[in-house]
Amino acid sequence: MDHFFLLDNVQNYPHGSLVIPKSINGNEGDWDVGNILGHFDDFTFNKFYSVQRIDLLPKDSLKFVIGFIHMPMINRPELTEEAVKLIRNDPNVYLLLVSTFEYAIEANELYKHLTSYSIPRGKTVVLSSNIQSNNTSINGISFISINFWESYSRFHLKLLPNVSLVTPEERLATIAQSTKKFINVNRNIKHHRIWFYYSLIKNEMLNEGHVSYHLPKVNRSEYDQLAQSDLVLKCIPQSLHDDYKMALRRTMYPRLLDKLDNQQIINYQDTLKPYYTDSLLSFVSESDPRANFITEKTYKAMMNMHPFFIIGNPDQHALLRARGYHTFEDLFGVDQIINYTTATAAITRLKNTKIDNLKEIIRKRYMDKLVHNYNNFLHRKISWNTITDEILATVSRIHGE
Repeated sequence: MDHFFLLDNVQNYPHGSLVIPKSINGNEGDWDVGNILGHFDDFTFNKFYSVQRIDLLPKDSLKFVIGFIHMPMINRPELTEEAVKLIRNDPNVYLLLVSTFEYAIEANELYKHLTSYSIPRGKTVVLSSNIQSNNTSINGISFISINFWESYSRFHLKLLPNVSLVTPEERLATIAQSTKKFINVNRNIKHHRIWFYYSLIKNEMLNEGHVSYHLPKVNRSEYDQLAQSDLVLKCIPQSLHDDYKMALRRTMYPRLLDKLDNQQIINYQDTLKPYYTDSLLSFVSESDPRANFITEKTYKAMMNMHPFFIIGNPDQHALLRARGYHTFEDLFGVDQIINYTTATAAITRLKNTKIDNLKEIIRKRYMDKLVHNYNNFLHRKISWNTITDEILATVSRIHGE
């Protein structure tokens, strides 16, 4: 069966971006359709129509009204009455929600909002970044996990100006002059960034790397509350809790590398490039250490030709390997960094390796893997057609139930 995508409440900007208001009154900004979807390989607007143009389409074709939300913060899709009536009354019209920026989903909250629209059960499909929810149905809402952030990050790194990027040729030319063993950048308040920073201080490795730690300057009260919480304390041995609390007062002060542009939600500034070229490895503090959720933070390490280790869920490394990337557990000497103890094991191995030996190891054993990751990221296909096939297969399963 043929299929089409319907856009609801598109703003009338003939020479501007294709945008949809985040709220019906238009006071909360816009969703930019091209920015959210247009980076996928094979993407085309050929099958996109306005809800108001549904009469141009074959009546027996499948149609998906696209709505954008941002779970867990924005759980209510803003739909016009015209779109809601189509979803309610036409058996071939479904609601397709896109919520890909965060890993979290709020299925129960979303269900409440869909109920307020009287949208029938089984008429909603959600595209998310939550791998755990892939091909599941919660309260009659079908979830599909899509590889959004890899495609989105590549889109940014290929097109935005002044992005930190080190080519293979540059890495070979600069590695001999690198003075630091690693880089670890921390901008927003997350619990794993707190205990890992303590690990670096406690193991006397802070000055052997380029480390940023903006957390206390972002929101002091929120930082102080999280730093004393069980989320952090359970990752540090009980015997070190008193020492850690003293470190919070005496040594865990803000540490800045480059000056951040606070207008950028994602930091793509090329002011970090000198720190990448002057270091050899990356400890990556991803967005959520508990989730299998990989964002631009990991891909920046690849595009700056760094062996990397993601702090948190080791499933993230397994997912990267499934996508054709190399990971570097053998170089770091651990299979996971999930708490102070495992962090100390990796940090101690790095501490006991002389920097000149580390340079030689990377040149001889890992440069080909770094080049592979670099090229795989630039050229690996992440297809909109594959996503479309999964949407159609999901609808087919709904009909078969």
